[in-house]
Amino acid sequence: MAESSTSTSVLAAKSDAEIEELLDRMLTRLALCDDSKLEPLLSKLLPLCISSLSSQSQAVRNKVLEILSHVNKRVKLQPDIGLPLLELWKLYSESSGAPMIRNFCIVYIEMAFQRVDAKEKENLAPVLLVNISKLPLQHQEIILRIIVKVVGECHSSQISDEVAAKYRLVTDPHDRELFIEFFTHTMLYQQVTQSGGSPSGLSVSQANRVTGKQQLPSDKLLLGKLGILNVIQAMELAAELVYPLYIAASVDCEESVIKKGEELLKKKANGVNLDDQNLINRLFLLFNGTVGVENVDPESRVNPGSPALKAKLMSVFCRSIAAANTFPSTLQCIFGCIYGSGTTSRLKQLGMEFTVWVFKHAKIDQLRLMSPVILNGILKSLDSYSSLDADASAREVKTYAFQAIGLVAQRMPHLFRSIHFIWLNFCLPFTILCTYRCISFLK
Repeated sequence: MAESSTSTSVLAAKSDAEIEELLDRMLTRLALCDDSKLEPLLSKLLPLCISSLSSQSQAVRNKVLEILSHVNKRVKLQPDIGLPLLELWKLYSESSGAPMIRNFCIVYIEMAFQRVDAKEKENLAPVLLVNISKLPLQHQEIILRIIVKVVGECHSSQISDEVAAKYRLVTDPHDRELFIEFFTHTMLYQQVTQSGGSPSGLSVSQANRVTGKQQLPSDKLLLGKLGILNVIQAMELAAELVYPLYIAASVDCEESVIKKGEELLKKKANGVNLDDQNLINRLFLLFNGTVGVENVDPESRVNPGSPALKAKLMSVFCRSIAAANTFPSTLQCIFGCIYGSGTTSRLKQLGMEFTVWVFKHAKIDQLRLMSPVILNGILKSLDSYSSLDADASAREVKTYAFQAIGLVAQRMPHLFRSIHFIWLNFCLPFTILCTYRCISFLK
């Protein structure tokens, strides 16, 4: 670990001409070195070489690039030749004010992770998460992809107490929020069809962050998701922070991920505070995406969740007072269920059930904004209802619609007073029909 510090101090005592001469000798030595002896040479050469990029001399930088080009040609096709991972990470961490050094370090750190044994990988991966929120965005993405790969390879079945303790040392809230968000995006990611686009619940840019713009093999994606769930479980984080991730896992396309996600929802998130506004906002984003949000470029536009994810979220919203009072997300959610593209009979039923919940629990100032629009939507849906729609789901939708009308009439009577004959011509027949339906169901 002291190698990079030694390299820096050695270079600091030399002039640019001396550094260039040193690099020239290193290049000659590298060219004459057999492949069998290359690894120990690189353990000293690579950190020293990259450290030389701190020089302002173009001749020195050109010599560094010449050496690194030679290293790449020798190493890339020989994965058994190791690279000095710990020394490179030490150099990266100490070079916060030298972007060029960090840029080259991160390239070789990514390469080095593919060449070290499992023990070294799993021990260093948690260290990379410390202060990750302070790193450049591009470097964050590379490191997070490295960590997902490591947890997939090392922790898809279990995680040791020793390694779990290292992950628990990541205590900075910004660091935690950052990698939880990335892990959630990885959990949402599914193999994109040949038609292109991004998966449900993600934007194009988010999907690219997860994959590095390369197709993820389905087996590695599965292992990564299982590894993520084991690591998050071991970290013992607040339920409100990890709840969206568990929800996403519980509707995955892989049975093993679904099973683990459901298990964690019951064991680790049973006491989650569903009236935490930050949590509800994140869940609405999973449901609605950024539909209707202005000034969002196409690559950053988040797609609404899949029908399975939406159905899962609706069961959550119908237990949250905060969800009933989050305008306009509440309104988008209801109309997405009833009229949205790709909606299902189940979502229509849940959307109308949520409407009843909203009309019952929304604050009056929120209800004033939402109720006229929602009521108009309910009336249109009832107008399009056919007596031929005899399945149980359609009857449930209609029953909830009548309940919603009754509730909004109770809490917002002025909506009905504007038309004096509305009770005789509309509400009374519906009330009678609703009562009849309820009696029929009881029978």
